[in-house]
Amino acid sequence: MSSSTLESGTAREASAPPRSGSFAEKAHQLAPIIESAADEIERTGTISPEVVDALRSDGLLWAALPPSEGGTGNILDYVEVTEAISFADASTGWITMASSVAAYLMTGYMPAEGPREMFGGSMKGIPIGHAFPGGMGVRVEGGYRVTGQWPFASGCTHADWFGVGFAVVDDAGDPVLDANGKKITRFGAADRGAVTILPNWDVTGLKGTGSHDMRVEDVFIPDRRVMDAYSIDPVRSEGIFLIGKDAFAVAGHAAVALGVMRRALREVAVITRGKPRRGYPVPVDEYPVFQFEFAKADAAYQSARAYLVTTCTEAQRQATEDLHLTDEIRVRMQHSATHAHHALEQVISFARIWAASQAFRNPSALGRTVRDANVVTQHLLIDNITAVDAGRSLIRTWQDL
Repeated sequence: MSSSTLESGTAREASAPPRSGSFAEKAHQLAPIIESAADEIERTGTISPEVVDALRSDGLLWAALPPSEGGTGNILDYVEVTEAISFADASTGWITMASSVAAYLMTGYMPAEGPREMFGGSMKGIPIGHAFPGGMGVRVEGGYRVTGQWPFASGCTHADWFGVGFAVVDDAGDPVLDANGKKITRFGAADRGAVTILPNWDVTGLKGTGSHDMRVEDVFIPDRRVMDAYSIDPVRSEGIFLIGKDAFAVAGHAAVALGVMRRALREVAVITRGKPRRGYPVPVDEYPVFQFEFAKADAAYQSARAYLVTTCTEAQRQATEDLHLTDEIRVRMQHSATHAHHALEQVISFARIWAASQAFRNPSALGRTVRDANVVTQHLLIDNITAVDAGRSLIRTWQDL
């Protein structure tokens, strides 16, 4: 893909009729379509228009938003949708997660006029975003003039709205400070016509996310589409927004990991069915060592999923009933997400070894899963330091029992 400026406008028309059922049911119905396109998605570096239309028309990117915004207001719907899509193709699952997080941020933390403009039409605009303050914004009447460049713009090839983080500066380019002497940072949504994509996502895994760099030059972003980049206080009162930006984001990352794990287990089980191997007295799937290792890998997936779901369920209850999340449940949201990625490493290592050449042949669903997992586990939000931070807090929790 050559460098280009995306065409101006809001959401493109979707051609696919919406599926019926719950959001999770819609995702499972869509999964075979995504799976059939997965090799092409990896080859081209972007998800197909058919899949984009389905994600939009089925409302899957807004599943956890309040009912007034077309969702259920429940974080578990977002988790289940993301896992189901990631099982079919990790790149599409990653984009589902990333756009869901962007929609959550923009709806819950921007002035109401902004998300109404972006998502209020019959065909909602698809958002992506990068809150890192990689740009500079000068305050002008009614908004900001923003310039900057941001990496990892997952889903940029089909997005309608681009969230960009920036530091507020004066006309001379010097940082503007708040009353406490700290730099002021904002997160704003630019129309796709204002964004230039710099194609540099040349990677070994998650190739279909198209996570290129994006750039804007002196683009006006109105106040209705701007929020405090690091605010922890939503402007909406619904419980789903009390879960918080960070917790919502890491739950989606964990759901991607779960989907990839589940796919790896399915692939290695099928690959080894009745498969002879030199020196083995029985087919691989009947060999006791393989069966023992498979049981351990299955337990890693099941336990990681149970931890995440249990934690999200309690977070949802606290947010909607208590209107407040305890410190422990906030820690466990992060911890369960990081743990899911450690489990993914275990499951992928097991599957790669026992699948033999199927772990690196092309086209191969397991080979793609192995490559994608290598990238999924590298994100900053689930770096090992997050487990260190969680451990510090959880030790005190156990000490106080």
